[in-house]
Amino acid sequence: MSFTAAPAHDEGVEALCPLTTVHSFPTNTFVENIAVRRSGEILVTVHNTSELIEISPEPPYPAKVVHHFPANLFGIVEVGDDVFYISTGTIGATGSFAIYKVALSHSSPLLVSKLVDVPEAVFPNGSAVLDPSRGLFLVADSLLGALFAIDTKAATASKWLQHDALTKVTDDPYTPGVNGIKLHSGHLYLSNTDAKTFLRVGVSSDRTLAGEIETVLERCSIDDFAIDAQGDVYATSHVFNSVVKITSDGTRSRIAGGPQDAIVAGTTAAAFGRTERDATTLYVTTNGGMSNPVGGEVGQARLLALQVGLKGAEEA
Repeated sequence: MSFTAAPAHDEGVEALCPLTTVHSFPTNTFVENIAVRRSGEILVTVHNTSELIEISPEPPYPAKVVHHFPANLFGIVEVGDDVFYISTGTIGATGSFAIYKVALSHSSPLLVSKLVDVPEAVFPNGSAVLDPSRGLFLVADSLLGALFAIDTKAATASKWLQHDALTKVTDDPYTPGVNGIKLHSGHLYLSNTDAKTFLRVGVSSDRTLAGEIETVLERCSIDDFAIDAQGDVYATSHVFNSVVKITSDGTRSRIAGGPQDAIVAGTTAAAFGRTERDATTLYVTTNGGMSNPVGGEVGQARLLALQVGLKGAEEA
């Protein structure tokens, strides 16, 4: 099988940050996405085991399975205090996707329920809050090149945006198009992993589109990303086994990992800590290199902690 050539990937200079492993998972655990609770616990979705796992931010960092879902897991987003929404389904199987609500509380029992089916979806991936007061968030579909708006109050899903800039550019079936998404300072930022582009589009105060999609950066393979209070971006490169920092002027530097780094192999998502203790800590998930094994051998998946010296931005 022959594929259309993918664009090159450029990580800039090396400027490594202090890094530690918070938790290790068994080999062939595809840790997909991450969210951090206000109380500090770290939630990760595991794609291939369909588990939502919670990890304590305090040593010895114990982990527990919060819930096992009936299908593969993808993005997770918090809309309302300690209420999270997770995309589930089977890639490429139209009609298999749904959004589940997970209500967590330290004083009440766990509540898990299906919110809504998303029958048009083919590969829902990253999620981002759109309007917390109205209970709205967005889900990127990596194969459709589209974003769905999920209304948590009305329990509805509708297509919010579809654009050529969000679509795949190669024939490689394993690399997503639009992937990570975040709302920051009046713009929605989006990664197109296959095209190796980082994009943004204006969002008005009524949470409708304002203007055209523009390219912020090219030649950088980004899976998911987090944004700090200065507007700098911390991007996970997945198959390139690294975390890349992109400053507001477009300067990029590799702050963790590298092509042969087995510890940082398969970086999939990132999120900042939310307590005073870890506010400048960037948590990063990996899958141990399942998509591009270092030395041909898949390693343990990990939750990593990078000390980046800056606090995270509020998402919306």
